[in-house]
Amino acid sequence: EGPYNFPLKSLDLGNNQFGTRELTTILPFLKSWEALNSLSVEGNCINNRGAQLLAEVLDTVRIRRLSLNRNQISKEGLSCILSSQNARYLTSLMISDNEDIGSAEIDEIARFLSRATTSLKLLAVGSHRQCFRIVWFEKLCQSLQNNTTMSKMSIVGSLHGPIEIFISNEQRKNMEKYMADLMKSFGITCCCENGSKIDDIINSATKIKFPHALHLNLDKCREIGLVLSRCKMLQELCLNGNRGSFREDMLVALFLAEGPYNFPLKSLDLGNNQFGTRELTTILPFLKSWEALNSLSVEGNCINNRGAQLLAEVLDTVRIRRLSLNRNQISKEGLSCILSSQNARYLTSLMISDNEDIGSAEIDEIARFLSRATTSLKLLAVGSHRQCFRIVWFEKLCQSLQNNTTMSKMSIVGSLHGPIEIFISNEQRKNMEKYMADLMKSFGITCCCENGSKIDDIINSATKIKFPHALHLNLDKCREIGLVLSRCKMLQELCLNGNRGSFREDMLVALFL
Repeated sequence: EGPYNFPLKSLDLGNNQFGTRELTTILPFLKSWEALNSLSVEGNCINNRGAQLLAEVLDTVRIRRLSLNRNQISKEGLSCILSSQNARYLTSLMISDNEDIGSAEIDEIARFLSRATTSLKLLAVGSHRQCFRIVWFEKLCQSLQNNTTMSKMSIVGSLHGPIEIFISNEQRKNMEKYMADLMKSFGITCCCENGSKIDDIINSATKIKFPHALHLNLDKCREIGLVLSRCKMLQELCLNGNRGSFREDMLVALFLAEGPYNFPLKSLDLGNNQFGTRELTTILPFLKSWEALNSLSVEGNCINNRGAQLLAEVLDTVRIRRLSLNRNQISKEGLSCILSSQNARYLTSLMISDNEDIGSAEIDEIARFLSRATTSLKLLAVGSHRQCFRIVWFEKLCQSLQNNTTMSKMSIVGSLHGPIEIFISNEQRKNMEKYMADLMKSFGITCCCENGSKIDDIINSATKIKFPHALHLNLDKCREIGLVLSRCKMLQELCLNGNRGSFREDMLVALFL
C-alpha cells in the first residue's frame, strides 16, 4: 500500500538470517527513514557486501546506534561502514563476533576513534572464538588519547566470556593500564606485567560485570570475593550464568569475604546461577545489608515459594525498586509473601513471568496489589510461555488499574507466538482490556475480544510494536503485519527479531514495502 507513514526511530531486525539478498530488497525501506536513529541487524548472515549496503544507508540516514554483532563482516566491510558519510554521528557501535579480528580490523577502528569528529560513546569489539590481545588494547587506547566522548568499551574474547570496561575521565588517559590491570585482577587473560597499583583501579570501580556462563570453583570465588572486599565505590555487580553448582563455602567466599563489604551497591544481578532456597539462605545477610540496593535480579534460578519468603524478608528491610523473578518456580503462596512485604509498595518494576503455570489465584493476588492506592509499580511482566494468557485475566488486571496512575507498561507472556509488549498511555489506561485485546487480535496472536471495537484507533496511536523471540513467518503473516504497519501513524520503534524460517523476496516486499 505504498510507503509507510510513521516517524520510525528504532528498528530491530536481528536473528532473521538476513544476508545480501534480503538487505538489497529492503534497502529502499531503510533509506526512507530520516528519523531512524537505532538499527540492529545482529545475529544475521551479513558479509562485506551487506556491510556496503548498510554503508549506503549511513550515507543517507544519521543513525546513532548500530548493532552488527554476530555477522560475517571483516576489514573490507568495516571500512565501508566507518568511512560512510554519517558514521561520525554514531554514538554506539556493536561489531563483536564477526570474522576473527586481527591487526587490520583494529587499525581500522583505531583510525575511526582518533578522528576529532567522532561522537562514539560505546564500542563492542572482539570475538568469542579468540583472545583479545594486549597489543590491540594498546592501539585502541592510544587512539583514544584525544577522544572526549567514549565512556564504555565492551571487549569480547577473554577466556571466561566478555568483560565490560567502563571508562571514566581519569582513567581515559591511561586506558591501557586500566583495562589490562582490571582484566588481570580477575584472572581473565594473561596481560600486563608493569606492576601498576591495582588497588587504585579497584577502589574507583563503579561497575563490574561477569556475564555469560562462568565456570566458578572455590579458588575463583575467593579471588572475586577478595577483589570485591577492596572495592569502595562499586554500585553495580553482575555475576550471571554460573554453569556449576554453588557450594556453601563458595558462597561464603564470594559474598561474605573478610566481613561486610564497604561499597554503596545499587544493582545486583545473580540470574541463571541455579540458586535455590539453600543458596538464598546462605547469602541472606549479604542481601539484607545493602540499604542502597534498588535493583535485584534472580531470574532463571530454582527459587520456589520458600525462596520467595526469604526474598520477602529482604524486601522487609530494603526498598528495592526493580525486582526480576522471571523463570523460577514461584506460585501464589510465594507471590503473596513478596507482594505483602513491608516495602513492596516501593517496587516500580516487577518481572514474574515464566514461573509456575499461572491461574486465577495468581491473577487475583496481582490484581489486589495493583489496586492499592500506595502502589508505585510502573512495569509488570506476567504470564508463562507454557500456556495462553486468558482474556478474563486481562479483564481482571485492567479493572484493578482503573484508579492506578503509575503503570505505563505491561509485558504479557503466553501468546501463541511468544511475548508481545503492551505500552500504556494515559488515554488507553481507562479502557485497558479493549486496548490490549484488540491489539493482540490485530496481529493474530491469540483468540480474544469479540466486541467489534475500532482497531484503527489503536493502531494509529501505537508508538512501539515488538515481536521478539522466534516467529515462524510465512507470506500470509508478512502480509498481515505489513497491512497493520501501513495503517500506523505514530510508530517509532519496531522489533521483528528471530524469524526461524527464511525470508523469500515476496515476504520481504509484503512486510516492508
